[in-house]
Amino acid sequence: MTTSSQNPNRTDAGSVATQAETEQIVVTPTLLDAARTIVVGPSLNRTKTAGYDIKDGERVLLVEKATDDPAVTAALVQAMSERGASIDVFHVDVPDRPLEYLDEFRGMMHNVAGVERDPAFDAWQGRLRWLEDVAVKQGYSLLLQGEGGPLPVLDGPRYEGIPWYHRATFPAAGFPWPLWDRINETAWKPIWTKGKGATVHLTDPEGTDLRFELKPEHWQASHYERTNSRRRFVEKYYLGHLYGYPTPPYDPMPVVNGVVAGTLNHYGKPFPHCRLHVEDGRITSIEGGGEYGEKWREVAHATRNIQYPEHPGPGLFWLWEVGIGTHPKMVRPPYAFSLGGHAAMFERLSSGYIHMGFGTANGNPSESWAEEQGLPWGHLHIHLQLPTYVLTATDGEEITIIDQGRLAALDDPSVVDLAAELGDPAQLLKKAWTPPIPGVTAPGDYWKDYAPDPAAWLDRYAANPRGE
Repeated sequence: MTTSSQNPNRTDAGSVATQAETEQIVVTPTLLDAARTIVVGPSLNRTKTAGYDIKDGERVLLVEKATDDPAVTAALVQAMSERGASIDVFHVDVPDRPLEYLDEFRGMMHNVAGVERDPAFDAWQGRLRWLEDVAVKQGYSLLLQGEGGPLPVLDGPRYEGIPWYHRATFPAAGFPWPLWDRINETAWKPIWTKGKGATVHLTDPEGTDLRFELKPEHWQASHYERTNSRRRFVEKYYLGHLYGYPTPPYDPMPVVNGVVAGTLNHYGKPFPHCRLHVEDGRITSIEGGGEYGEKWREVAHATRNIQYPEHPGPGLFWLWEVGIGTHPKMVRPPYAFSLGGHAAMFERLSSGYIHMGFGTANGNPSESWAEEQGLPWGHLHIHLQLPTYVLTATDGEEITIIDQGRLAALDDPSVVDLAAELGDPAQLLKKAWTPPIPGVTAPGDYWKDYAPDPAAWLDRYAANPRGE
């Protein structure tokens, strides 16, 4: 029997758990309700999934890691069984540990000198690619694994992620799909319909103050076809991850100038306050950030003269991603900053939250080119927890997409009307979580209490959120 400090009652490593073993874990009504909702939602081949579309007689392969919550596994197994599916749970042993400052490099970067691989992190963060082959060869209807990044299209089985593998976050899976669909559509519409040639002003209480343009050529399929780049900036919104900034290639480069600042990324320990100075789309200097900032400066210097295929000039760290979260019920779980807490991967989906990415775009030609050359590739993040995103259209109209972390779409009449048809709109559209930031949303002084060591402050806050 292998155990995790947070998740006991586990099967042996690399084994298939029977349904009876899984059912030994108590499933609360809240988790079961969420599971019954997500298993009938539409299957869209996404890690930020809309649903699993389970049908009677289907065979499902669910990959569960020791850092995942067994209560979520049990809820999903029960809900899928009720729909007539048979489920194999493949359990993978992953030892839990606190996050480290360089885990963002382990999770997001490649070919970086001085970043040692960690088998525990690799097993936790990565998908088991060989199980993709198993799912095809064994005739499964559906494979479930992964919480971030694109999923391949398999030859036969559907493939979906689980972006809420914690009992604190899984209730978000029960949010009505038609309402989340409407929220995404409503939030994206002004960017797509009025953003061509527009300018954006992006700010945040932690110090971000950035202005950029949305170039008209990014609305054209031919712009991406010439470099064989993935086209993410499209009329149909990108579920749970709206692109508030056009994706590569950049030629010419959109005007992007200002500062991006913060203390969080996807996979790492919260780091001392870090400021990225951006000129014409590229990071020109990095201030602070502790060990995370130091390694970032080192890699930026090492790659400063490398010309990546989709970038308009030399250097790795050009802005490529302004990812807007849209889910009002996504929260930060307890012990988030450990492998078992899944880092900040869940909270990036929260409505009105933005993650900024600098480097190469996932799955794009610059990455395969750099891999072939043995050069560094990938991208790094800074999260904006309470951003304001204001778009100024070419006719001068100002449209606030996010106001201090509040996604404007949540207050749109069409969204409110649909919420009223489904239940109590005040409750459905109320954000389930607000990031705790001293001097902003929590007692304290940001620069004195938090900025020098946010991880320590968050630990104290978790132990005593009322500050008593």
